[in-house]
Amino acid sequence: MNFLDGYSSIWDSFTSEYRSVLGSAIFFSTYIEPSSIAYYDGETVVIACENSLAEKFFTKRYESVNSVFTQVLGHECTLVFTSDKDEIARFKSLSPDGDANVSDIIDTKNAVGSAVVTLFGDENSSNLISKYTFDNFVVGDNCRQAYSVATQIAANPGVLYNPVFIYASSGLGKTHLLHAIGNEIKKNDPKKRILYVPTETFTTDYISSIQNNKMSEFRMKYRSVDVLLIDDIQFIANKSGTQEEFFNTFNELYAHDKQIVISSDCRISEINALAERLKTRFENGFQTSIAAPDYEVRYAIMLKKSDDMDMDISREILDSLAQSDLTNVREIEGILNQFKLLASHGEKITMEAARKALSHLNISEIKEVNTELILDVVSRYFNVKVEDITSRSRSRDLVKARHIAMYLCRTILGYSYQKIADDFGGLNHSSVLDGCKNVQERYHTDEDVKAYVDEIKKLIS
Repeated sequence: MNFLDGYSSIWDSFTSEYRSVLGSAIFFSTYIEPSSIAYYDGETVVIACENSLAEKFFTKRYESVNSVFTQVLGHECTLVFTSDKDEIARFKSLSPDGDANVSDIIDTKNAVGSAVVTLFGDENSSNLISKYTFDNFVVGDNCRQAYSVATQIAANPGVLYNPVFIYASSGLGKTHLLHAIGNEIKKNDPKKRILYVPTETFTTDYISSIQNNKMSEFRMKYRSVDVLLIDDIQFIANKSGTQEEFFNTFNELYAHDKQIVISSDCRISEINALAERLKTRFENGFQTSIAAPDYEVRYAIMLKKSDDMDMDISREILDSLAQSDLTNVREIEGILNQFKLLASHGEKITMEAARKALSHLNISEIKEVNTELILDVVSRYFNVKVEDITSRSRSRDLVKARHIAMYLCRTILGYSYQKIADDFGGLNHSSVLDGCKNVQERYHTDEDVKAYVDEIKKLIS
């Protein structure tokens, strides 16, 4: 028996079962009987429809058709409906000649990748930007958890955390992490089908598929991947049709243990006009965030990127820039690009040039941040006296303020534990270590502590 005979056998079993489900002899003879299976690889079934009306008929009844195919095949599958004759011919050409039975067909796993290439372009259709990798992502306390989760799912996609929801303000590295995940998976397993898309692209593709009667291609593109990386999901708000299609795409991928990573510029609960069932799906996964980089991380980013650009910038200038109120990585890159332009014209990168770069970005003057400033801001934030923070009092409120002030001296100023102990009136070195460790751990688990730290950092800036 050849592959086409196997398709015929599956189709006969489907039509036999679906006749009673449909309950309409006219619809059955008009749409079902003239159709057939053009391609099947054990996961995806492509139905060759007689015409566009038949394609719409199947598309509207996706759930019931899929249910019967699941019963016939003994496992869940993805369905694609098409009435495009050229497309049908391309799918049929993917079926190898020779003897095979249905179990042979089910064991064939590689043809879908070829089909996606045929329909949507070459291997670069993943849309990944190669320069965004884990190697050049600077890791600090602001993003340590997000980075850790990203590397783990890149090593074991669809196994450890799924879906993953990453939220952060614009310019803090969400997109970099998404591409890094995709690039790492691609490096580990080039056969994996990976797709990165901004949500706006998903919406545009969906609208275009409706206008051009290409829903089957659209679904094939998004539901045949192993890893789907969706950026800026907040833009799906108020788009009910797009939300419906994404919901079905999400369910299809999730049911087959395909990795889904979603980014947003806000928490799930803050996305307006998002369907409750989508919120539930996202919230059932793993959520992690990226905070604004502190002094230590800003300095590390500048050092790394200036080295990558092969620019010789004095550590004094980098240190001063890191103490300004730069809020995201894009601003840092903007300043370094200005420096690169100056260097290309033979100009020296000076402190004055740094101040001008900040001015162009509407960022305030470089300011000196020290222990005194941090203590002052923390004392005003918690409405306590500086001398009480540096005292030996074990009052709960004072301990909280003291630990946060220590943590900020450590992360913003990069001070040693002994230096902080001295600045806090000669505290014990181990007390400072324990206090900083306590805040660092709770920053990722306690929303109140995270809010305190982030707000005080902004005040310090």
